[in-house]
Amino acid sequence: MDASVEIAGVTFRNPVVVASSPLTRSYKHIAKCIRHGAGGAVTKTITYDPMQRVQPKPRMHVVNPKDALAGRFYSFYSVDLMSELEPLAWARELAEARREIGDQGVLVASIAGRTYEEWEKLASLMQEAGADMLELNLSCPHIEEGGLMGKAASYDAETVSNVVKAVKRSASIPVAGKLTPQGANPVLLARTMASSGIDALVSTARFQGLLIDVESGKPAFWPCFGGYGGPWQVPISVAWTAHIAMEKLGKPIVGSGGISTWRDAASFILAGASAVQVCTSAMAKGYGVITEIERGIESWLGSKGFGSVEEAVGLALKGVVALEKLERAKAYRVEVDEAKCTKCGVCEKTCPYGAVTLGEKISVDWDACDNCNLCASLCPADAMVLSKI
Repeated sequence: MDASVEIAGVTFRNPVVVASSPLTRSYKHIAKCIRHGAGGAVTKTITYDPMQRVQPKPRMHVVNPKDALAGRFYSFYSVDLMSELEPLAWARELAEARREIGDQGVLVASIAGRTYEEWEKLASLMQEAGADMLELNLSCPHIEEGGLMGKAASYDAETVSNVVKAVKRSASIPVAGKLTPQGANPVLLARTMASSGIDALVSTARFQGLLIDVESGKPAFWPCFGGYGGPWQVPISVAWTAHIAMEKLGKPIVGSGGISTWRDAASFILAGASAVQVCTSAMAKGYGVITEIERGIESWLGSKGFGSVEEAVGLALKGVVALEKLERAKAYRVEVDEAKCTKCGVCEKTCPYGAVTLGEKISVDWDACDNCNLCASLCPADAMVLSKI
């Protein structure tokens, strides 16, 4: 089974790419990503903006940390900005990274300019330094209105188009655009980028969030908004990836947003992504997560009989139907496995139709039952299931 993937003419040895983050803050960190099995790594965003190169302290907080370490749902909240290194320093870092990793991994330079001239200058500089691809940071949740980078730029389709065109004028290597899921329609942005000459799309970045300390009545941890992501984001980002894939724009998609397991990564692939970006899970649990996800994807592909990643890309889209075609008839019956049932009463308490009664055993009123599946979904013992009549 061939795990390699091609994105805009660039071959990755496998579909797992480490996203722009502290995990890729120097050539040493990038090399560590590659040693742990990543097919490529995206540098921490490179910019001339001095304010973006000084990190707030503190700036990271994990919501539900025990769940994060146990592989369950959690949220990662941070106000981590762009790379601390100036662009010329990054040119040297990329050269060192290339010497360190050889041809084992793809180097993607994430860039962000305050002006179109800066976008062009950064693109040219990183290409000359040895980057294999560029990624446009048009998604950072910390950039507010009025700028030409981060999510602020994505509020205006014309600005996005102009940034893409400026970079494409300056660079001959492939260019990927990272999409924001907040404050803009990612599908519209994808169309705009595609029509402006983008070579690949990254779907999607994190949301902006705000945690409040209800005891003090103030923002928690730091007095401003922060980026908010985690495993809970996967279904949202997978949906946007599917929507973009269904547009048939002719551009490869890299899935991103909360990927914590190989199953998450496989969901993105089946929804139309040719590769995936990993960040939050490795931040919370260490670089070993990269290896776990990469090996898990390869094992899954082999178990399904796929000869390559490409064979699995977008397969789930065949099963997606329009809302109008969903089953409306009452065609299911709730069955209860008495051997599993613990009589906890969750089903009776939560049924919005009053169809479930807990006595010596669970009783379901067929006339009242609306086939909503809530009871089966919530049952802690997996004792209830909807069966087709």
